[in-house]
Amino acid sequence: MQKAIMDRVFVKPDEPVKKAILIDEEPSKTKSGIVQSIGEQVTEVKVGDHIIFHDWDVEALDGLVAIREKWVLGVITDE
Repeated sequence: MQKAIMDRVFVKPDEPVKKAILIDEEPSKTKSGIVQSIGEQVTEVKVGDHIIFHDWDVEALDGLVAIREKWVLGVITDE
């Protein structure tokens, strides 16, 4: 198992994330996924949350992506 540290959030994306170079005129794309692990500095999300995040600053590792908490845009809820 991989454990996130500091302000990192490990996410299992709903669909594969491909790293790409963005052109300034293109809007950034977002992805969603389930939080698998959080670092000790993370305060806004928890393991199991379904989140929306920017996909342009991610590191892929064994089916997960590592992002900084500041790239989380929101939590998806049933409410």
